[in-house]
Amino acid sequence: MELTLPNQLGYELIARDAIAAFARRLGMPMDRVDDMKTALCEACINAIEHGNLLNPDLRVHILCHVDAERFVIEVYDQGLRRFVPPSSLPNIADKLNGTGSLRGMGLLLISQLSDESGFVPRDEAGNCFRFAFQRSGAAHGCR
Repeated sequence: MELTLPNQLGYELIARDAIAAFARRLGMPMDRVDDMKTALCEACINAIEHGNLLNPDLRVHILCHVDAERFVIEVYDQGLRRFVPPSSLPNIADKLNGTGSLRGMGLLLISQLSDESGFVPRDEAGNCFRFAFQRSGAAHGCR
């Protein structure tokens, strides 16, 4: 499945609903579909805000690859700003007690909800963030 969205906040909800319907049709467990919906919204918002810098002339592309074992989602922006990995990983305890930056919660959330996630190196402009779910749902929590 492939979707192309305007680079405008709110359109991630359309992608969320389309991908959720696709996942349900493939028999994904409802709790995993809910995790997928949240992860997809976070990835799209990051692409809109951080990759495309809210530029309304740009687009966000979403590709879904499904095989017997995994449901893989890739979210592409047109990369006005390249992702640079942080020097340290966000710490949820620091964020909750107010001593850490509130930025970075989306990536942290995606990493906890999906079975695998991360940025994919690209030669061309733009960023690609990929996350995947085991189709059986059995692998969740076993990273």
